Amino acid sequence: MRISTIKQRDGCGTVRRRRSKACSPCSKSTAAPTITPNFSEDSESDKLVVSCNAGIAQTKTVNGSVVNMINYDCSRSGDKTKSTTFDLDEFDRGMPLYIGVLGCNGKITRMTNVWKATHRSPIRIDNSDIVLNKQSVLASDPDKGHQWTVMLNEKGPDGKLSRAKKIDLRVGAVLDGAVVYYEDGHKTPCGYRYYGNGSPFNMGGGNSQMLHLPPGVDIAKVEVKTYGWSMDVLGGITMTLSDGTKAGALNTYPSPTRNLTKVLEAGPGQKIVGFYGTSWDYTQEFGIVTGPNDVELPPQTYDMPQLQNIQAKGRTSD
Repeated sequence: MRISTIKQRDGCGTVRRRRSKACSPCSKSTAAPTITPNFSEDSESDKLVVSCNAGIAQTKTVNGSVVNMINYDCSRSGDKTKSTTFDLDEFDRGMPLYIGVLGCNGKITRMTNVWKATHRSPIRIDNSDIVLNKQSVLASDPDKGHQWTVMLNEKGPDGKLSRAKKIDLRVGAVLDGAVVYYEDGHKTPCGYRYYGNGSPFNMGGGNSQMLHLPPGVDIAKVEVKTYGWSMDVLGGITMTLSDGTKAGALNTYPSPTRNLTKVLEAGPGQKIVGFYGTSWDYTQEFGIVTGPNDVELPPQTYDMPQLQNIQAKGRTSD
């Protein structure tokens, strides 16, 4: 289904239209545009929402050889467009989908491949009605990096399920990552497993702290510093348990814009069952995986590749 009212011209000269939501002129905003993919269980309902409080000046999509650009009114007398929605079923999923957004304030946001953002979409457990939800803090939209997921219950080398007993929160000048330790003795990093040469990856972190997880105690919330020494890495992490225990570190930087913190919590009737993110030397993205708090996840959950940290030796980018 196509949504129309804003004219759009593709690389072949064909005029297309897309509906957008107008707003009356408002106070000047310095925030960059946002690009939010909304993936559904039915791919035909997948959407991409582009927003900017200052108004959208231009959007550009590149899908294979098809390039589309839409210009919007940024004049003081005109009604600025704060948001617009793209139907993702209009694009070829076999080709990378790039989108760039220019705000009326001159700020630019880019997503190099929208399809890669499925890493952040909900996951239905195989052969069940259970859906795991995700939410994360993203310092930048990485066009390279290792995407990983680590569950709080995980199968060890013997194939038996083991519970996480502690989490090493690796924080130095920025967020290096985390390492989850399990009761059977194995551990899994929230980040790289290997360097490019295939040797085991070692995380730094001079301000690292260990969070112990007693049986029956859940992780209540995760706080993440949105920026580190640059806009491309996260600046720290803390975790708080349901019994009030807290561990981790959040760096402080001279610039106020670098000291924003986002809180990640499970929604009503949910609990945190794992973590996911993207790493490239340091951590660019850290998020939580949540599931129903009154239902035990079925065994097949822990065999799903998208719920594991899988990295081939010699590869540092997915």
